[in-house]
Amino acid sequence: MASAADVEIKVILSGDATEAAAELLGLDPEDGKRRAIYFWDRPRPDGDAVRLPLLDAGAVIRLRLDEDGDKGDLTAKRRPCDPDTLPEDWRESREGEDWEFTVEEDWAGRDRVWAASLKVDGRYERPAENGSAQPELSRDQRMLLSTAEVAAATLDDLTALGPIRAVRWKAARRDLIHPLVAELWTVGDELRFLELSLRSEPAVASLAQHLLERGLGDLGLRPPARQVLKTRQAMTALARARARV
Repeated sequence: MASAADVEIKVILSGDATEAAAELLGLDPEDGKRRAIYFWDRPRPDGDAVRLPLLDAGAVIRLRLDEDGDKGDLTAKRRPCDPDTLPEDWRESREGEDWEFTVEEDWAGRDRVWAASLKVDGRYERPAENGSAQPELSRDQRMLLSTAEVAAATLDDLTALGPIRAVRWKAARRDLIHPLVAELWTVGDELRFLELSLRSEPAVASLAQHLLERGLGDLGLRPPARQVLKTRQAMTALARARARV
């Protein structure tokens, strides 16, 4: 089994807990970094539900842009994935001048999965409201997504889902052994998520997760043990909204 350079530990809060946590943690909207986030998939109606074939296959395409510009990053991600099934050159984290490839474990409550992602920094066109713009994937990003058994043709007829309005902070907490990142997502007019995350060395990841959850408990915040990651909830809501247009 490949070994992760880092473990990313996440806690996702939603509903009334979002506002309470932001206030208790002193997250001032004026101090955070604002971005617009888009995802791509091929949403399909499935009775009263909506299917997201790429996400269901463990493939994620995400664009993050500065709020008022075209600078940002485009990420292709495999989540979940088994690092040992990736090509040998894709089993360890590395980076270049304008790109970063990461293999790590994601922990959210009791769930622990591996993820591999390739992020490319640059200038990107903001997707139009009709969702027809296609992601400007690099050859290597397409190669990574193909390990999820996503056919190349599947990546050429996608729908852009977004924007999600995001605000990101680096929050100082004396009761934690690692820096804490907070990110607030607003989807449409009603759906809001606050994700708290930190990165830890594998040897102390369990302690780091315990301290984070205990610190939130001391503030009166009790996130559920079984969490649904914000990406799926947000993409599903955006796909349903687009189906109603």
